[in-house]
Amino acid sequence: MKRRVVLGAIGLLLFTATGCGGPDALVKEFIVHLNGYAETLEKKESRDKQAAALERVKSTLEKIDKLKLSQEERDKLIAKNDGELKKAKERVESAQKTYLMDGGAATDFPDLFGGFVKPK
Repeated sequence: MKRRVVLGAIGLLLFTATGCGGPDALVKEFIVHLNGYAETLEKKESRDKQAAALERVKSTLEKIDKLKLSQEERDKLIAKNDGELKKAKERVESAQKTYLMDGGAATDFPDLFGGFVKPK
């Protein structure tokens, strides 16, 4: 009984604390969702799964946009997570190319980085 109460309290704490991370947590979420999207392409999963993963990426971008960060704040945030963002970007681009070369449907891949990460 005590174990359940303790685990329940820990779960509640973790559940409520996840939304308090601010911009940095959203960038980390963005990176996780980008990698998830790339994975759906790499595994050649169904279009529905790919669309759902893409929607999670777009949703996270919208959350970041709603923060209305100044350009200076965005630049600092991007610089702080530069290595991870570059790896995720390269993985998505590679997965998209491989997907198309392996006969995947030629869908219009949206620019997931133009709104947040400026190409260098």
